[in-house]
Amino acid sequence: MLDYQKNAVNRVREASLKKQRESFEFLETLCSPFEVRTQDLVSKVLHNSITLNFHPDRFSNNGKMVIENINSQGLYKGQFQTGTTNGGKTAYKGGDRYHWEEALFQSAYPEDSMERPKYGALNLLKYLDGASVRFGSSFFTLKHEVMDRCTFSYGDSSTHPVTLSTGDTFECVLVDLFEDVLENQKILNMMVPSVQEALAVLMFKRDSLKNMGRNLDYCIESHVHGDVSLLDDVESFYLDSSYKNTEIEEISYDMCRKYGVNLEWIPVRELEVKDIDVFFRGPKILKLAKTIDKVCTECSGTLNAKLLGDASRDSELNFANWEHIGSKDEVFQYIKQLWHTLGFLG
Repeated sequence: MLDYQKNAVNRVREASLKKQRESFEFLETLCSPFEVRTQDLVSKVLHNSITLNFHPDRFSNNGKMVIENINSQGLYKGQFQTGTTNGGKTAYKGGDRYHWEEALFQSAYPEDSMERPKYGALNLLKYLDGASVRFGSSFFTLKHEVMDRCTFSYGDSSTHPVTLSTGDTFECVLVDLFEDVLENQKILNMMVPSVQEALAVLMFKRDSLKNMGRNLDYCIESHVHGDVSLLDDVESFYLDSSYKNTEIEEISYDMCRKYGVNLEWIPVRELEVKDIDVFFRGPKILKLAKTIDKVCTECSGTLNAKLLGDASRDSELNFANWEHIGSKDEVFQYIKQLWHTLGFLG
């Protein structure tokens, strides 16, 4: 890590140390009636992998697909470097993402630095589609050692979370999670009626990823400071099955062989165009779905992650096919929202 990246982690650690004892005592009051040691709870939660969800087939700012760049560079880079995002396009000096980071990391990053945090989420509930499917159809899981240079917040940084922690002060973020249990009877997107059931879920002894979470909106966001090297930091790559027998599969196999990464498959998520309505993300989504079906599939009637990637790239190369839907920024937004629909309902 560079000195200012270390400084960012240390500033979060120093701020959370002020609340760590109080946070530990709060968790003790919740855990002790059920004979759960707070240290064991923290350790169990942090045993889960960090996932970096992304779309492998979107264009980066050099005109190549994300997965092509990762394969050739051996690095997973952040949106300030790639110009690629599955959220808002604000990763530039003076943009919203820039100002969020200024607040989160107490101005530790230099104004012109492109070596900024990479964003993922802690896969607390061991979802097969990753901790935050909103941000991509596929994902990397990181090796546990990366935790040492991560910071965490309960909720996406765009929501301006107040509490941040490091791995060794994680009690502070865990308090926010249990306050959600007490107030709203939920852990992230899973409903739980009580603290007892929440503890049962969090302490459950299962390491494999089995269930599709379809989790769009709730996460323990993880900020990785420093490089994300495929060779040193990445454990596995989970790829959506719609990419089987495509160029993306070929590149992925090459990448995984080259860097010693396990390749796993996520069951394909697909929707029939006729089943997409105007309620989930608005009326333009159905119009976009019909256009993708016409332009990218010759009216097959079914959409999946691979076809949304085809549409995204074609909208940049042949915008005339898409201008009846809106401006370039609007089409980008609608493709993103159609992915939300597919990831949640497909």
